[in-house]
Amino acid sequence: MPSLTKARIAFVIAIGLLVACALVVYGTLRGLNESEIRVQHAQQVQVLLGELESAIASAARARLTYVFSGNDDSLNQYQTAVARIPAKLSELRQSVKDEPIQLSYCDKLEHLVTTRIELWEKSVALKRSGAPEPAGQPDLTRQSVMFAEEIISVTQTMRDEESNQLAGRRTAAGFNFFLTNAILVVSFIAAVWLLFWHYRLQRAELIARERAEKETLAAAQAAQLAENKARAAEKSALASHEAARHLSARLLHLQDEERRRLSRELHDSTGQHLAAAKMVLSSLTMSQPNDRRYAECMELLDRSLREIRTISHLLHPSGLEEAGFSTSARWYVEEFAKRSNTEIRVDIAELPERLPREVELALFRVLQEGLANIHRHAKSRSAEVEFRLEGAQLALEIRDHGVGIAPEMLEQFRSAAVFGVGLAGIRERVRDLGGTFNVDSNGEGTRLRVTIPAPQSAASRAGTEPFRKGSSPGLNS
Repeated sequence: MPSLTKARIAFVIAIGLLVACALVVYGTLRGLNESEIRVQHAQQVQVLLGELESAIASAARARLTYVFSGNDDSLNQYQTAVARIPAKLSELRQSVKDEPIQLSYCDKLEHLVTTRIELWEKSVALKRSGAPEPAGQPDLTRQSVMFAEEIISVTQTMRDEESNQLAGRRTAAGFNFFLTNAILVVSFIAAVWLLFWHYRLQRAELIARERAEKETLAAAQAAQLAENKARAAEKSALASHEAARHLSARLLHLQDEERRRLSRELHDSTGQHLAAAKMVLSSLTMSQPNDRRYAECMELLDRSLREIRTISHLLHPSGLEEAGFSTSARWYVEEFAKRSNTEIRVDIAELPERLPREVELALFRVLQEGLANIHRHAKSRSAEVEFRLEGAQLALEIRDHGVGIAPEMLEQFRSAAVFGVGLAGIRERVRDLGGTFNVDSNGEGTRLRVTIPAPQSAASRAGTEPFRKGSSPGLNS
């Protein structure tokens, strides 16, 4: 276990012991306070018992005086003393309400006192009747004396019970006081020792930390040197990456130029030669109508001319430079739909003005590659092509309803891994123009979406001039 952890544990234990000492002191003070309250309670019970006995004795003496003398003053004293007895009994009951044993004695005492008072009342009533020597007076006196002895016995029992409880509480308080002192002494000694141990561990930790800081400083200096070298290497790598991107863009540009040159060569040279050969062969076919070889040659020449025109258009669409992207794209989609027997819904907006040549070419290559992938891989009989201006962005979206792309291949593409030459070329073209290229696919088809920043003039005029759309709900062969 590290020394710092040990120091923290020692400190926490020491603080816990000090808190425990505080709680023990608090409990002791509270116990002393409760003991004092119990002593006061015992004294109060004894005082109430004495006052009750005094009131009963006063009433008994006044009753006897009245019975023997018939003095009205004695009768008043008797009545006054009897009136005090219920109040004293009520106070005594309220004082011992939390002590079941004493409360049972109190019930017995109350019954005895009530019965004795009833005897007194009978004796007083006999005296007030006016008979010279009322019959039954001695019996009532004897019964009153018997109840007096029982009352004294009950009150003495209650005093003894309070004395026993008080003695038990004093013994428990003494033991708690001794135990508290022992706990305080042991806890204080342990807390002091733990705090000293904490100091030793903290001191050792500080020394180790100073040593580690010196080692860390040396390591930081070495790391700084390594970081400087890494930054230099990173800058070199970034420069190499940027150079690679520029090289990729340059290669794409050269590829487009080469396609354009080959397209012109095929159209202007090879195409013209085949057209001339067709004219010559046409005259021979007319002169030799019975020879099928001439007709077959004419058919081969027609097929070759169509293939030449198709290849020339795929290499570089001539209508792109003349009519712009929207018109060329619509024409290309229609021709693709006829050749591939695919139903394609087209929604291509006409922009207020022509786009830059590199933007139109990039969008057209995206369209070509997207439709080619639908024909080669998607196995879809329907698709949608949409092109519009969204704020300051040109958006081209191509969707199909085919088998989709496998998730692992899609993840490779999103992580910039190699994912086919065509899509990689599209991504480089779009990135070079500052745009984004996204591919989403599931089991219900694939969506290819490209956004490229629109020229400022086109974006500003788009807010005042509506698009002219050339939409076709369905194109098929």
